Amino acid sequence: MLDKKQHLKDMSIEEASEFWDSHSVADFPTHVVRIEYTPKEHTFFVAIAQDLLIQLAEKAKERGVSVETLVNLWIQEKVAT
Repeated sequence: MLDKKQHLKDMSIEEASEFWDSHSVADFPTHVVRIEYTPKEHTFFVAIAQDLLIQLAEKAKERGVSVETLVNLWIQEKVAT
């Protein structure tokens, strides 16, 4: 296992995964990189009645997609007509 003295940037994916499983970024304050992220699209949340959500979950499972994906596809279809 790697320790603090080794260079974090020289780790393989496997080494990094193992390392961060047992360490915190708080242990390395000088190595923390700040990034900014601005999504290109806004996400909105809409309330859905529980009984309808249960039905949507069943339909999504049948199709092998998430509820969110199914709802977005169905709304796109409806808006396009």
